[in-house]
Amino acid sequence: MSKQFIEHETFINSSVSSVFDWHEREGALFRLSPPWEQISLIFKEGGIKEGGVCNISLKMGMLSVPWHAEHLIYEKDKFFKDRQKKGPFALWEHSHYFSEENGVTRVKDHVDYQLPLHPLSTAIAGGFARKKLERMFRYREDVCKNDIEFYEEYKPKPKTIVVSGSSGVLGSALIPFLQTQGHKVIRLLRDKSKLCIGDVCWNPYAGIIEEKFENADVVIHLTGEPIGEGKWTDMKKREIIDSRVRSTALLADTLAKMKNPPKTFICASAIGFYGNRGDTVITESARHGDDFISKVCKKWEDAAKPAIEQGIRTVFMRIGVVLTPAGGALARMALPFSMGLGPIFGSGRQYMSYISLDDVLYATSHIMETESLTGAVNLTTPYAMTNRDFSDTLAKYYKKPRFLKIPSYIVEKMFGQMGREVLLSGANVYPEKLLNSGFRFRYPELRDVLTHELGGIK
Repeated sequence: MSKQFIEHETFINSSVSSVFDWHEREGALFRLSPPWEQISLIFKEGGIKEGGVCNISLKMGMLSVPWHAEHLIYEKDKFFKDRQKKGPFALWEHSHYFSEENGVTRVKDHVDYQLPLHPLSTAIAGGFARKKLERMFRYREDVCKNDIEFYEEYKPKPKTIVVSGSSGVLGSALIPFLQTQGHKVIRLLRDKSKLCIGDVCWNPYAGIIEEKFENADVVIHLTGEPIGEGKWTDMKKREIIDSRVRSTALLADTLAKMKNPPKTFICASAIGFYGNRGDTVITESARHGDDFISKVCKKWEDAAKPAIEQGIRTVFMRIGVVLTPAGGALARMALPFSMGLGPIFGSGRQYMSYISLDDVLYATSHIMETESLTGAVNLTTPYAMTNRDFSDTLAKYYKKPRFLKIPSYIVEKMFGQMGREVLLSGANVYPEKLLNSGFRFRYPELRDVLTHELGGIK
């Protein structure tokens, strides 16, 4: 196939130096990688300057394909260029141009590429590849523009931030976001073989943190056994409780005993705290429910008491259904809905209080920068939807029918208590504290979320 090219322009309300700096920071590669692409970093050295190299592994179906890139040209605040040395394309050269006019920076991406295909197969494959690239650049435009304009709005001072649960869906997205915002991140890891310089090894079940982090500014605690997969056996329930309560208690005790503890402790929780609440609009002042998950969330938050008593600002992020194709609910729903086989569960009247993955990142940073926020903070959009309306919207997005309905008794037969509490229950949760503190959602409605997280596929 002959050489092709694609161009894309992004306009950002920021100076060219700020935009270029963002691209140079650690984490930019992963922030610009769409969530539907599975990549892992093998080796990186030299950044985007001339001579820099980056080796990643790209998951394509059942295969992992290496992508080795080298940076060829670098001109501060104006231009840099990278080229694939080894990977899925016969040719890939990506030029990045930067210019500023009247306080607005234009980023122009120009890619020359060639597919490694026989000429007879290039017509179909070429069109598919181009649509895939267009989809990628739409996503990159949203992320780049929103992240940099968020930075300009808050002007965060560089912080040292400790993060647990870094390998989860939320943690693996949060870390590169924090890095591109100019922060230093220390990961809490259980596997010593994965430690990088500056990371800390811990074992919540053994009550061990091998090193202290006296000079850290913030601790963000995201560890927790997934709740929405399979039946809740007695063993699974114990894992759900222990993974949250033991780890939170260990961190809270550790922080409380420090001479110079972090000023802020942000602990993940969940809207499961409220239980099944029907149509009632729920704010942070509502009491906890009586379900298993409600009791888990109550114990989870109570475990942070030592940090609170020590005067550390403690925030519980009661997170709703996080929507991303990288994992969780949307990843499980994407295939059946794209095939016209998406269902509603039970009556479909139970509420789903959702939030995009990127809005979770922005809200977490907003919480860090807003010292008046303490205690419970709901992380959901203001527009909760019933399961029926959510499913119908997702089906319309894929331009597919939605006719399946799975009765409650089948859900309970298949999933037991998990199905009853997760799939058939819900709460109409409202993010009162976030909105009152000035937070602005980038993707407030479901259609906005789907367009961004799925790359504008219609």
